[in-house]
Amino acid sequence: MPGPAHTPQDAVVEADDRGRISLGRAGVQPNQRYVAHVEPDGTVILTPAAVVTSYEARFLQNMGLVEQIEDNRAHPERLKKVDRKARRRG
Repeated sequence: MPGPAHTPQDAVVEADDRGRISLGRAGVQPNQRYVAHVEPDGTVILTPAAVVTSYEARFLQNMGLVEQIEDNRAHPERLKKVDRKARRRG
């Protein structure tokens, strides 16, 4: 059974004695987090990931609030300047 076709971007890599592989030549970005998924046939899939706090995750689940913020960002003319010094005085 023939294997998958290789593209010019493919790189042959070899695991060291601890099972580590350097993926820089394969296009993995430095200082980027990835979720690694291993298929039953040994295929490893790396998906770029971001880590968020549980607070941020709860915020992002509130679609009404997210939509309101996106709408306000789309209309900066609605912004009102606040004089913080005046607010402190009372």
